[in-house]
Amino acid sequence: MDLRQLHYVAAVADARSFTRAAAYQLVVQSALSQQVRKLETELGVRLFDRTTRSVAITSAGEALLPIIRRVLADVDLLATQAQAIRGVIQGRLVVGMMEVPPQVLDIAAIISQFHARYPGVSVALRSGGSDVLMRAVRDRQVDVALVGLAVEPADGRVNCTPLLREDLVAVLPQHHELGGARSVTIGDLARFPFIDFPPGYGLRAETDLGFAGVTRQVAFEVARVEQVTHFVRHDLGVALLPESVARAQARVGGLALVPVRDTTLRRQVNLVVPADPPGSAAGQAFIRSVTEFLDEASPSSLGPKAPAPIFLNEKERP
Repeated sequence: MDLRQLHYVAAVADARSFTRAAAYQLVVQSALSQQVRKLETELGVRLFDRTTRSVAITSAGEALLPIIRRVLADVDLLATQAQAIRGVIQGRLVVGMMEVPPQVLDIAAIISQFHARYPGVSVALRSGGSDVLMRAVRDRQVDVALVGLAVEPADGRVNCTPLLREDLVAVLPQHHELGGARSVTIGDLARFPFIDFPPGYGLRAETDLGFAGVTRQVAFEVARVEQVTHFVRHDLGVALLPESVARAQARVGGLALVPVRDTTLRRQVNLVVPADPPGSAAGQAFIRSVTEFLDEASPSSLGPKAPAPIFLNEKERP
């Protein structure tokens, strides 16, 4: 028995898939499956029921999984405490990142400040949707993550600290019929095709929540802000983006930005960390660096200053 096998079992239990678990653990599926089978043989119990289409944890697996998680957490705590005793923070830090443009949060500035303070820590960034990054934190595949969440998780395995909150605005083609309005409603926007992020992304969750009970057509799903606005400029649909992000994209031209008045549409950026026990010493140091950066930063230092929103009819600007 080794720790690698325990990590693999926990990953399969969370993902309910050997393929996804292997992707999270950055190994080939055959190697992961082989190690899980070796552990099952050593323990004398079957942990998972496997079919060609699904994976389900057995009753034995359910009974042993809390112990496996506790062992892994205790090993992490051992490393954290040893680093604290030595007074040296070094090693490797894995940071999960949703797309946060520098206009909202300048992650390069934060990492620069962190690296100057802790030069012995190497930093690896991992990108993805909020759901993927949340699972990665739960599985301790990343030390800390920045995600966007409509609802904070209630499973007790992670802690979420809100960093930034920002209203979403409607992003329309420049000559759109609603482009000169003082504001629009959800019903107004629902008449047009939407360009949105795929399910699992924080902004998609926020937008779906805002449209609860209102039917809309998501005609195009894209994974980056620049793709969203590029599609809007080509009159393929309308979108919702955080105001500062939309302002920065509007610098290029071809867009109209309009507030939404009949619902609360807001993007929240959260710092997500393991709950108990806490993560590595490097992860704890990074958390402190982020919070100190935001505490010390003036609003203008969070990123390049964005221009005022662009409306077709400046006289009707709210």
